[in-house]
Amino acid sequence: MYPSRRFGYSDDPWFRIGGYPVSTTAFVVGLGVISMIIWGIEGRFGPLFRELVLVSEDFSLGSVLEGDVWRLVTWPIPNEPHFWTIILFAIFYMLGSQIESLLGRWRFAFFLIALTLVPAVIVTAVEAVTGITGFVAGLRMVEVGVLVAFAAQYAHARFWPGIPGWVIAVVIVGLDAIQALGNRNWFALIVLACTVAVALLGIRAFGYATNLTWIPKLSFSPASGQSATSTRSSRSHRRGRGRDHLRAVPQAGEPVSPEIDALLDQVSSQGLDSLTRKQRKQLESHARRLRRRR
Repeated sequence: MYPSRRFGYSDDPWFRIGGYPVSTTAFVVGLGVISMIIWGIEGRFGPLFRELVLVSEDFSLGSVLEGDVWRLVTWPIPNEPHFWTIILFAIFYMLGSQIESLLGRWRFAFFLIALTLVPAVIVTAVEAVTGITGFVAGLRMVEVGVLVAFAAQYAHARFWPGIPGWVIAVVIVGLDAIQALGNRNWFALIVLACTVAVALLGIRAFGYATNLTWIPKLSFSPASGQSATSTRSSRSHRRGRGRDHLRAVPQAGEPVSPEIDALLDQVSSQGLDSLTRKQRKQLESHARRLRRRR
């Protein structure tokens, strides 16, 4: 149904609570659950959440244009307690876990920050010029961005009852756009359009969704003048160096088989993406054995 998780995600959380690894996805969902409880205690636009949502000046709650710049990044935190909010969290967790395992925790965290910050900055700039009004709060738009990125990378992954991922993404984005258009909610429509754009540009910039050649591929490399070959080589070297913790140098009495040695050399020189699924499983089993021995 969903693609298998990439090697390294489950073993590289930010921290652990008991024996449970807390990834970026789990942390965001946990924060959302806590926010629902606080929402229930203080009510809609209570003393805390009224300071977090992204609103225009028309709502008399304060706004970015009045100096509340933190709203640019805090607006996904307030989530209204509702059955559909729980469904939203579940979908975000399933899809977010897949994208996080694909990108790694740091790049996925950066991806979520971009999904939060860029649409907020753009809609605030448009508000300053045109005077449009509106507000946005909750994880809904960020979830849409994760869904779009997932569908871009795994276009033919099947959702129940066998519907391709790209169809689900088109339908959900389309319904949101029609609803915002029908309500003449230009604020929400701009946030939605920016969210989709950031999701597509972001997943392409990280080197994925290669079938979507019509989407420009941005480069995060400072050496933009490098040739394509040298850029790929440099990126592979960084990937291998960035995962040095997976190599886990064995202690005395813990020999490494020639096969594992070759796999580690391949990761170092060509990057983790060069491994087959079978090779990833072998390397993952080796890492687990070393951790148990320690």
